[in-house]
Amino acid sequence: MHPTHRDNLLNHRQVILYDMAMTQSLANFRRSMPMEGTLNFRDLGGYVTNGNKHVVPRRIFRSANLSQITASDIETLQSLGINTVIDFRGPKESQDNPDRLPPGTDYYNSPVIGTSAGDNIDDYTISQLVKAASLPDSMLEKDKVLKHGPYYRMLYLVNSYGSEAHVNMLRAYRPLFQKLLTFPQESNLLFHCTGGRDRTGVGAALLLKTLGVADDAIEADFVASNTWLQPDRDEPDSTRFLCFHSANVFLQPSANKRFQRVAQSLCTTPDRIRGAVELRPELLRRMFQAVDTKYGSFDAFLNQELGIDADKRAHLKRLYTL
Repeated sequence: MHPTHRDNLLNHRQVILYDMAMTQSLANFRRSMPMEGTLNFRDLGGYVTNGNKHVVPRRIFRSANLSQITASDIETLQSLGINTVIDFRGPKESQDNPDRLPPGTDYYNSPVIGTSAGDNIDDYTISQLVKAASLPDSMLEKDKVLKHGPYYRMLYLVNSYGSEAHVNMLRAYRPLFQKLLTFPQESNLLFHCTGGRDRTGVGAALLLKTLGVADDAIEADFVASNTWLQPDRDEPDSTRFLCFHSANVFLQPSANKRFQRVAQSLCTTPDRIRGAVELRPELLRRMFQAVDTKYGSFDAFLNQELGIDADKRAHLKRLYTL
């Protein structure tokens, strides 16, 4: 056999073996990573795409807010090469609890909802949401509710999926997509909101769908926040969630004793409170159906609102799948 031909065959075999090993590795890829000062920190890599490829690991990350991260967490961000952070929180949220970041990190505030005055959800809207969730009027006692977490914001967001207002919010993800188009190969990016669930979850869903990940995997990534915002979720006596700005009592397991006491003080049950804001796959289904209805297709939405035409979508796949 001619040496060049033999070398080509050997190189081809090495590529096949490498791809097989990588596929097996990514199939068992662990996305969630523990952090001391935040929750819901996950790698978006490893998901299978419709081109029989995988989303590149250790490039794009999602998390809850970074306002309480420790020196050890900062070292983790540096070791992961994360030097760009996109913050989907409103101006007041980000000002009240600013991110702690490694020196030299590029930070972008790209609000999905909220203003410098806060969430701007009026009392009438709150009352309608509480009523629609079959929650008692005691859940309208703002001071009692808000001291335990941003329940009205979560309730508003969960009930907005598929609405015209929510579809219009999706324009806020344009900076994320445009940044990813021109991102240096040696740089890695993280995006987040407060809890890393609704706004961050939608950003992750849009990106994974753009890269060709199947809907069931996108939905699984979305609802995983229900679990990762519950530190010590198997310990009913735990109050460790109180240490985190990113978590609150309303997101904890119904068996949590502190949650039970709070629910009792609000004249309802943990199941009813949590059930009204829990993430469910059908929320994303409503969103994508509304996108298709308004724009005709997801591709048309990408092009019109996020500036991602067919060529740029193909470029994103080359950059972030293997």
